[in-house]
Amino acid sequence: MPSLNDSTRGRLLFGGDYNPEQWPQEIWSEDVALMKAAGVNSVTLGVFSWSKLEPRPGARDFGWLDRLMDLMETTGIGVVLATPTASPPPWMGARHPETLPRDEDGRTVWWGSRQQFCPSSPVYRTYAAALTEDLALRYGGHPALRMWHINNEYCTHCWCDETGRHFRRWLRARHGSLDALNESWGTAFWSQRYDSWEEIIPPRRAQYMRNPGQVLDFRRFTSDALLECYTAERDIVRRHTPHTPVTSNFMPLWSGQDAWRWAEEEDVVSVDIYPDPRDEHGGQYNAMIGDMTRSQAGGPWVLMEQAAGPVNWRGVNHPKPRGLNRLWSLQSVAHGADAICYFQWRQSRQGAEKFHSGMLNHAGEQGRIFQEIKRIGADLALLGPYVAGGRVRDEVAVLHDWDSWWADQQDGRLSSCLDYAEIVRAWHRALWESNLPTGFARPGHDLSAYRMVVVPHLY
Repeated sequence: MPSLNDSTRGRLLFGGDYNPEQWPQEIWSEDVALMKAAGVNSVTLGVFSWSKLEPRPGARDFGWLDRLMDLMETTGIGVVLATPTASPPPWMGARHPETLPRDEDGRTVWWGSRQQFCPSSPVYRTYAAALTEDLALRYGGHPALRMWHINNEYCTHCWCDETGRHFRRWLRARHGSLDALNESWGTAFWSQRYDSWEEIIPPRRAQYMRNPGQVLDFRRFTSDALLECYTAERDIVRRHTPHTPVTSNFMPLWSGQDAWRWAEEEDVVSVDIYPDPRDEHGGQYNAMIGDMTRSQAGGPWVLMEQAAGPVNWRGVNHPKPRGLNRLWSLQSVAHGADAICYFQWRQSRQGAEKFHSGMLNHAGEQGRIFQEIKRIGADLALLGPYVAGGRVRDEVAVLHDWDSWWADQQDGRLSSCLDYAEIVRAWHRALWESNLPTGFARPGHDLSAYRMVVVPHLY
C-alpha cells in the first residue's frame, strides 16, 4: 500500500487548495512565484471543478488543467489531484432530479450549493466514475501528481426511495433474515413487526419517537453508503496509479462517518481542522483532532485544511491573533502531521466563501497573513528532515466509538444534557493538560501497549 512518506520523501508538505479557475490566467504565474516565495511544495487542484471539467453531460474540458499540471511540474510543486465529485454541476440535477437528495420530510435538496447528491443514486455514481476514469487516464502518468484526493468532506444524507432500496439491500446483508432484523430492532414494541423487506423505509419523520434500532442501523448504513462512493472512485485511480496514495478529507469529530472504518480504506488519513481563535480551549481541540487522526492513521497524517485567518461560517468570524496560525500549525506537526495545508491559497473574490481567509488574502503579499505563511513555510522546511515520517508514542488511549455516539444521539435516552462529543473532549482535555501523550482507540482494538485506557461514555 502506498504511504504518505512515498510522496513526501522526507519533507513536510506545505500548501493548500488552489482554485485558479476562479481567476484569469495571467494571475497563475504570479500565484506560482508567490508560492515559491512562501515555501509551498504542494497544492490540491480540482476539488470543486466538475462543471469546469464537464460543462455538459459527457463533454470534457481538460486544457486549463493540463496547463496547471505542467506549470506545477516546471516549478517543482507537487499536485494532490482531486476528483470533483463533491459538487455536481447544475445540469445533473436539472436533467436527473433523481440524483438530488431528499430530507426526512421528503423535500428535495436542490442544487445551488454543494454536496447535492444522493449517495445511493446509480446515475450520480455513473457520472462520478466516468469523470474519475478520464482524470486517471489523463493525469495518472503526469510527473506532478503526488496524491489523489477523492471528493471532499463526505457529509450528504438522503432519505429518498432509491436510498430506501439501497438500505434494504444493506439490511439483508447485515441481518440475513427478517426474523433476525425484527429481533434486533425489538419490533414487538409498538406493533412494528415487519412482514416483508419492502415494508422497511428509511427512518423518515414519524408521529413520535422512531425505532432506535432502525435509526442506528440507518446511521451505520449512511456511513457505509458514502464509503461505497469513496471506494468506487479510489479503486479507479488505484487501477491506473497503484503506487500513488489516495485520501479523502474527514471533517473533525463529525458524527456522520465512522472514521475508524473509513481509515482502513485510505492510504493516507487526512482531516480539516478549524478551531475557533476565540475558544480558550482551541489549542486542546486542535491537539485532540490531531491525536484522533493520528490514531486512525496508525502513523503520520495530513492536515488537509485549516484557516490562515478568519473563516466565514461562524456567527462572528474573528481573525487569528498574531502567531496563532504558526503555533497551531507546529502543534499539528508535534502531534504527527506530515502535511500542513490550508483552504485555500488565494482568497476568493466571489461566492459563498469570499470572506474565508486564504494563505494569500486580499491584502496581498505585504499583508500580515502572507508574511506569517512565509515564516511557517520556512519553519517546516527546516523541521522536515528531522520529523517527517516520525512516530508519536501514546501512553494513554481514549476509547471512542461511533456506534455509541449514534445511539447516544437518539430520542428516549436517560439525559439530553449529556453530549457524547463534549464528554470525549473533556476527558482528552484533562489528559492533555496533564502532559500525557494520548491517542484514541475503539472497542476491540489491542490495548496492551497503553499504560492507561479511558472509557468516557460507551453506550
